[in-house]
Amino acid sequence: MARFVRAAGALAFLALTASFAPAAGQREIDAAIKRGSDFLKAQMRNGGGGNAQHGIGPAALAGIALIETRVPANDPTLIAVANAVRNASFTETKTYQLSLCLIFLDRLEDPSDVPLIQMLAVRLLIGQNAGGGWTYGCIDGVTQPEDEWLRKRLKTNQLVGGEGQASQPKEPDPKPAGNKLPTLHPDVKEYAAAIVNRKANRTLTDDNSNTQFAIIAVWAARKHGVPVEGALDLIEKRFLSSQDTEGGGWSYDYEGGLARPSTPAMTCAGLLGLSTGIARREERRTKVDPPAKEPTPKTPKSNDPFFTPAGRPDEKKTPGKRPELQSPAVMKAFGCLGNQLVQIVRGANGEHPLYTLWSIERVGVLYGVEKIGGIDWYEFGSDHLLKTQGANGSWGSEVDTSFALLFLCKANLARDLSNKFRNAKDNELRAGTSGATPSGGTGEAPMPKTPGSGANPGTKPLPAPVENESTKLANQLVLSPPTDWTKALEKIRDAKGGDHTTGLAIAISRLDGDRKKEAREALAERLTRMSAETLKSIMTGDDVELRRGAVLACAMKDDKVHVPDLIDRLTDDEDIVVRAAKAGLKSLTSQDFGPKNGATKEECKSAATAWRGWWAKQK
Repeated sequence: MARFVRAAGALAFLALTASFAPAAGQREIDAAIKRGSDFLKAQMRNGGGGNAQHGIGPAALAGIALIETRVPANDPTLIAVANAVRNASFTETKTYQLSLCLIFLDRLEDPSDVPLIQMLAVRLLIGQNAGGGWTYGCIDGVTQPEDEWLRKRLKTNQLVGGEGQASQPKEPDPKPAGNKLPTLHPDVKEYAAAIVNRKANRTLTDDNSNTQFAIIAVWAARKHGVPVEGALDLIEKRFLSSQDTEGGGWSYDYEGGLARPSTPAMTCAGLLGLSTGIARREERRTKVDPPAKEPTPKTPKSNDPFFTPAGRPDEKKTPGKRPELQSPAVMKAFGCLGNQLVQIVRGANGEHPLYTLWSIERVGVLYGVEKIGGIDWYEFGSDHLLKTQGANGSWGSEVDTSFALLFLCKANLARDLSNKFRNAKDNELRAGTSGATPSGGTGEAPMPKTPGSGANPGTKPLPAPVENESTKLANQLVLSPPTDWTKALEKIRDAKGGDHTTGLAIAISRLDGDRKKEAREALAERLTRMSAETLKSIMTGDDVELRRGAVLACAMKDDKVHVPDLIDRLTDDEDIVVRAAKAGLKSLTSQDFGPKNGATKEECKSAATAWRGWWAKQK
């Protein structure tokens, strides 16, 4: 597995030294994502779990990338990957693979996978050493009796995917009875107690590459009922104590007690580790000092789908600073990363180019910054990736291609973590260009000043990305801090104009967890104001979130005139639309003719036929 991440260096870094061409447009980026996704689907069509060198790791990473490119859960390739990951998880003991399997299952969002996610997390927690880090192995090997016991206790019909089909997330209750975290599965708890002393590595030997994958997985496990607070405490202590006091970065590991030179990817790992402590303190602060609630005016009914209710004037508010972004450790780290990115743009060679690009993307998205070191990191990276994509849609190996797609998609594998850092009015951290703190800084720890280290000299300034009104509205909602989230969602839900509808749909694809559920509910509420003809048109449109929202709006209107339209949606290409249509039909008619969750296309067609036959008799 040592070469698993190093495999990302298969492409030459020379292309990164080229001067900037005009920024790639979204159409070109979308086309590159589609070709890369098609390549991964072809490579992983049998599950990709048979990699002799790296085990299940590349398949799980490819599955994560496919999910981020919006491949539906009922796609045959994703089903094959899901089944391969689930099967391999029972005997997996290595950090990279355990972490990637957990992250993949978390992103798949199948409730039946929670016990398996908890089991993977238990092994990761045992593998963490006293210094807060991880190395390649977590626990000693899994015996055959343990494997059989775990499969018998944790494996359900959904886990094996039925007859070759991956299990699908259940349609959420329109009015959930609270947001309680799941508890630790009793068999997982018993298993954890049995293997607690089976740590594979009992020394402080570790590295920041294994550790950063484990951090993402541990944070994801947090919302699945796994007690990880102690592990997160060690993680923050690790990166605070091991940061290079002069440069501000982190190296891959330590040799003879001395840190090696820092690298961009490992500096990003350090920023990831620091973010978990900042986010948890922000959570505690908002619980102790919650924002004052203001009464929400009732929304008068109107036939105008874009009616703006009275009493909700646009208010100009000064956004609060991101929590602790002016802390010495974070500022030093961004100063270091900015200098490193400037050197990359200037032409310095680097190790693991695509791994490095993905690490920078992850930090940029996590902290909500568009520029690092004065450089638009996404524009720079996407230009490079579009130039180096192969004719077959790949960037070399499956691993390289996955990293490239995660970058182009601006993948956010820890959405609930990044929400603690969001502030739409302050989206740039400059480093290596001056000794000044970022706008609004305290001045307590100036960015390191490196002589002559400005943005790539001799090149044209990077143009700002062009955004239409819908995209701007989506960005404002996605980047809203926790204290402003409810008002921001209400504003986009109730405002006039089609841009707000489209913006809300765009935002949903970039949200996760409770925010995604609430935004979907808001979209459905907004669409209930529309006429039957308008809803029918939206239900056959291109955007999957709008189609799903329109289907739910039909059910919420409680008007049986929509029954034929909902029946038509049972054969939709997207499973979330099919499940919404079935839920809507059951709500309107108190009948159930299927299809079952995760049904095949033929089963959906049969169910639609049964519904039409029943409806014809009702007429």
